Amino acid sequence: MLAHCALRDKIKAWMLVEREDFRNDVEWILEPTVMIFWRSKKKSRKRFHESTKVSASARISDDSQMGKYCYVGNYSDITKATIGNYVSIANNVSIGSGEHHLTNISTSSLFYDDPYVELTQGDCILGGDAWVGVDAIIRRGVSIGIGAVVGANSFVNADVPDFGIVVGSPARLIGFRFNEVQRAAILKSQWWETDLERAREIIEQLKEDVL
Repeated sequence: MLAHCALRDKIKAWMLVEREDFRNDVEWILEPTVMIFWRSKKKSRKRFHESTKVSASARISDDSQMGKYCYVGNYSDITKATIGNYVSIANNVSIGSGEHHLTNISTSSLFYDDPYVELTQGDCILGGDAWVGVDAIIRRGVSIGIGAVVGANSFVNADVPDFGIVVGSPARLIGFRFNEVQRAAILKSQWWETDLERAREIIEQLKEDVL
């Protein structure tokens, strides 16, 4: 810990002298492996809607998109993903990490023409109101449906249907949050496409009509 602090203090001292404007606009994160990285506070505020809360230790690639009223927990890593509104992502979740080709002679990305492009093939989509539990892993090319739930410590390598609940490694479908009639009514409402106040009104009405 002392070594970590000393290294951090040295870098901050350099930035104080050389890059005061930059120093004031960064958010420091010190990893246990002494890997230090930073991201712009201003950029993080502007990048997503103000209603979306992203933990300071979470890492989200620049080509990812995220909707309103979302939450991303500590140390989660999201790569080249499209995330809807009202999505809850717990701590230490991995979404869309790069995947190496198994049929190449070498598994190393050093032999790829464009490593990032090749490692991140396949769309990774999380529908509105999805909930991803702590330590879950979602592979590239996987779509998580509207209102679906991914249990803690699950490894998801296949699409999850709307309102489906998956758990395990590999994740398996163990049920749905609602019956078929209820699912149809909720999907028809599209409440997750509305702002918070309107969403509350629609949800209260749905409770009376279909639950």
